[in-house]
Amino acid sequence: MRLPILDKHPTDIPVSVFRGSRVCLHLVYGLLLAVIYPHLNQARQNRTLKNWNRQLLAILNIGILIEGEQPAHGKGGCLIVANHVSWLDIIVLNAIHPSRFIAKSEVRDWPVIGWLCRRCGTVFIERASRQNTSTVNRRISLLLGQDVSIGLFPEGTTTDGKHVGPFYSALIQPAIDAGIPLLPMALRYQHKNGEPEFAAVFVGDMTLARSIWNILRCTQQNALVVFTPALMPENANRRVLARTAHEAISQALHTMGTGPQAVLQPDESDIPNSRLSPLSAYELLVDPLLNQLPVENS
Repeated sequence: MRLPILDKHPTDIPVSVFRGSRVCLHLVYGLLLAVIYPHLNQARQNRTLKNWNRQLLAILNIGILIEGEQPAHGKGGCLIVANHVSWLDIIVLNAIHPSRFIAKSEVRDWPVIGWLCRRCGTVFIERASRQNTSTVNRRISLLLGQDVSIGLFPEGTTTDGKHVGPFYSALIQPAIDAGIPLLPMALRYQHKNGEPEFAAVFVGDMTLARSIWNILRCTQQNALVVFTPALMPENANRRVLARTAHEAISQALHTMGTGPQAVLQPDESDIPNSRLSPLSAYELLVDPLLNQLPVENS
């Protein structure tokens, strides 16, 4: 697939390399957190996951704009379905509403990333195996019943963000079984002037390294997330539910950017209570370096 031209004013290479160094440092910080993460209670897991992902987006100079009504935190789980543009989608959605995501089994074996995903409770699926799908569905139903939110990209692949591919409905069945709301969300990346930004797009034979470099080279971009009304699954057919979610996301993609937007703000509960927590120590280490960088002009 041929992609549109990326940002016409890319970040200087030294700044991009510095951002990459910060990403590596943040990844090491994530590995340390992952050691204790499974032993935290659900509330602290959500807070830790949300903070780490928000910090990563800040390093990459990616903001989040939100349209629609966000689901209330602590009000039970839901099955989040969204269009899929990039590996960055998981970072964005976890920064808003921490969830366990469903990923292809190959991710389990990725260096470093696979281990992090396992520690965070990612649900892996072998897409070619119907028996595995049935097993995964039972696990998802159990998690939803425990008020855990699950994230799903029903397209099964990524697109350039201009349209939504066909949805596979098999993994929507757990929401019906558990009587849990289905929450369709539309996502795209845009420049600060509102024009589409394609640095985050991860499609075709693009390598992960190339994708990361494109993002590091992008001056600034925003992820625009649109929450559409939740779908209640009572007595619903999974194919009908998938089609309804697909239509909602497709419509949101065509109209997104026209409604009122809110900039994602930190929650008071996310602010560390201790005077020198691991989070604040990490920020003290990297923020003074960041503040020495020249201001970029677009």
